Amino acid sequence: MTTATTPPLGDCQMCRTRRHLFPHKSVRDGLVRNLCVRCHESATVAEERGGFVDFEQAITDGSDEDLLSWLRGDL
Repeated sequence: MTTATTPPLGDCQMCRTRRHLFPHKSVRDGLVRNLCVRCHESATVAEERGGFVDFEQAITDGSDEDLLSWLRGDL
């Protein structure tokens, strides 16, 4: 029988809150971000809708219109 391990504690790369972290590999830029459960879910949903995980990704990989949509919260 194996025992489950608790995910590591650390600062989430999105909300900066100290929580248990899970790796999230972005389909858009391939970067792995260590995110808490809430931010991991938000990032996954954003990418499924065609949006961006964070501001840096939006400004680096998106057009001006994509960035404006991200800032408005449309995606």
